Amino acid sequence: MKVWHEIHFAAPPAAVFRALTSPDTVLTMFRSLGHVEVRVVDHSHRHGLTSLRTRREVPTVVPAFASRFFSPMNVVEQHDEWDPALSDGSWRGTWQVAARGVPVTVGGVQRLVPHPDGGTLWQVEGEVVSPMPTVGARLAELVVRDLEKTLNEQGYFLTTLLAGSVDQSCGRTT
Repeated sequence: MKVWHEIHFAAPPAAVFRALTSPDTVLTMFRSLGHVEVRVVDHSHRHGLTSLRTRREVPTVVPAFASRFFSPMNVVEQHDEWDPALSDGSWRGTWQVAARGVPVTVGGVQRLVPHPDGGTLWQVEGEVVSPMPTVGARLAELVVRDLEKTLNEQGYFLTTLLAGSVDQSCGRTT
């Protein structure tokens, strides 16, 4: 199942990139979404690539058909890796998300594209796949809905952060 999500920010791509790759910002963002035990497993800059790995527990509303695969609180690991900025001011990266014990593969590419108004388009594209023959499509659909909800919440957090109205110490908007 395909995923496509786009969010516009009033800030330039470099500012959005800093927010998406700052361990402090990412920790605050995920905590503000209700995720717990959030931690940065790795944050590195090697050979021009910026890598950020996080692990967190994510509350999930689990329909009956999926209760065998999901628990109300799932350990989620995410890896984002970004190439260096391109000459036009854009960035391109990859993302992968895995929930322990959930038979679904999630990942794709993301871009930060300069917008003519001076802002940025954050474009997230990917695929959610489950090898389960009977319930795989329903599991993938459930993950896509949760992923879209999370991306919208991240977009709201980052929009308010980049506008200067997020208190980094607690992740609340002011």
